[in-house]
Amino acid sequence: MTAEYAVSTLSDTERERLERIYDDLMALTSCDVPSVRAAARAAVAHVAQALNGQGIAYRLYTKDWKDSAD
Repeated sequence: MTAEYAVSTLSDTERERLERIYDDLMALTSCDVPSVRAAARAAVAHVAQALNGQGIAYRLYTKDWKDSAD
């Protein structure tokens, strides 16, 4: 079976940027500012979808996220 559409892939530079964004957002998931922490966690989910779509391995264990009150 052949695809009826062009398969797009990231350049090496784009891949590095996406991985860097993921790392930066993961660092913010335990930020002391609740609104920043929540936004970072939501954004991680979107970036994780992009990583998954490109077949890039990533770690997403939400049970490891700590709130500042913990």
